[in-house]
Amino acid sequence: MQPARLLKSGARGQALVLFSLTFLLLTLMVLLTLGFGMRAKERVEIQMAADAAAYSQAVSTARTFNAIAVMNRAQIAHMVAMAGTQSMISYGSQQYAARQLSPCAMPGNDWSALDEAAATQVQVLQGRAGSMFRAELAIYNHLVGTHLANQNLTRLIAKEINPELAAQPEGANKSLAEVSGGASSGSSYDDLMQQEKTGSVPATSGAVMPTGGGQGTATLNATMGSLGWTWVHNRGSGSAGFGSGAAAHNPGFHHYGSASAMDSSTYQTISGRNSWAHDHGRAVTGVCPDGTPYTAGATDAWVMSDERQSNEDQHVYGAKAPPGQGAENNTTVDERHTLGACVVCPGIWPYSVGFNAGLLHGNADENDYGQPKLYAMLHRDYASDARRAKPDPWNLLFTFKFANQETEFDNAAPLGRILPTGREDVQRNQVALAAGLAYYHRPRPAAVGGGWEEPPNFLNPFWRATLVSTEGARDDKPANSLQQAGFSEHAEALRRLDNAGYRGGSSTGGKY
Repeated sequence: MQPARLLKSGARGQALVLFSLTFLLLTLMVLLTLGFGMRAKERVEIQMAADAAAYSQAVSTARTFNAIAVMNRAQIAHMVAMAGTQSMISYGSQQYAARQLSPCAMPGNDWSALDEAAATQVQVLQGRAGSMFRAELAIYNHLVGTHLANQNLTRLIAKEINPELAAQPEGANKSLAEVSGGASSGSSYDDLMQQEKTGSVPATSGAVMPTGGGQGTATLNATMGSLGWTWVHNRGSGSAGFGSGAAAHNPGFHHYGSASAMDSSTYQTISGRNSWAHDHGRAVTGVCPDGTPYTAGATDAWVMSDERQSNEDQHVYGAKAPPGQGAENNTTVDERHTLGACVVCPGIWPYSVGFNAGLLHGNADENDYGQPKLYAMLHRDYASDARRAKPDPWNLLFTFKFANQETEFDNAAPLGRILPTGREDVQRNQVALAAGLAYYHRPRPAAVGGGWEEPPNFLNPFWRATLVSTEGARDDKPANSLQQAGFSEHAEALRRLDNAGYRGGSSTGGKY
């Protein structure tokens, strides 16, 4: 019976061995599940953060563009009011001239005070219109320098979501190229004006033209169209407007001998750098304070305000012989009507921030009609100091001793490398790329077919924001953007996908 007891005793512990192996397998399965789940959760997190950042950039850009459009419209309103005031000066001049030829002449001091006040108002209106351009530059510089440059806005959003996420400054290249042509910050007013004077304004491929990009012509046309020619002055025999600039390089300034010579067919022969108004070709009737009616043939009335640099103004009315009216209250009337300093002579029109109309030519539909696409690029470094200090339970740091030498094997680093590589390593860095689009949409009523009313511009505030694919336009090269930010292996992986037939957001592929 003794051998049986020995056999029974030797069988003890078999279940424990099987249990240990099963528990080890179960532990590995749990750790794998946790690892895959954590990576999936982190992948969703970083992509959501990139999407939020891209959309926020698009919203910031759209709001900036809308603010610029509103201020451009305000500039137009000021210039319309300026022309209207000029018209009133001309109209008042004709009335004053007629009164001087009547039995009840108006005191010269009273007229001079009114004329000077009106001239000051024209100067103030022009100055305020110019101040709006400075304000446009300020908000444009804030967009480029504070939000887009170095992915500043993207980095702030990423840190709020998870401090572990990072936004490399080089990831801003695409957004800056789309908005400003690649400049990391806008230009100051003085810098731009110096560039205009020296003819050294840099060309831009971006959507924004800080000094107009043809916007001056558009705003001038909008202003002249807004004049209405009747509601500003409410009379058929008068008019107001701005010098066309057709003779801006005239070496001389033409003083007309009479207002009758100042008809609309000769306006292009003026310096082209002024605002003007005229009233002539009609007899003026009125009633004196004592009730005596009068009709005076004061048919000459003209006012032109030029730049401060030239002092070549004219104020002509029938009370005195033209050209000019000499001095009133010890003030030369011509100089009284001088405007502020021109931005770049000749020209009184204030500059405005404009949309790059050159992007609307050719195959504009292949480039989103110049509407800026803004990339947000985030990454998570799995071998960062923070990760190594607090690794996941399954990412262990082992230390082996061989021949009295210690060797580290860091399971948190890719392939257990002792010295992990940098951003180029696709196994070390998790990267997410997203794109937002600032787009212009002024809808046409459905009753007339729907669709767009007009192409993108900075004259109406119809800019909006949306998320879009990082691909689709002819200049969308996300692999290049990844490469420029240092993620070379990620870029190469994307190129290989493209070569294998992956199309992403483009029907033809990225063609990297």
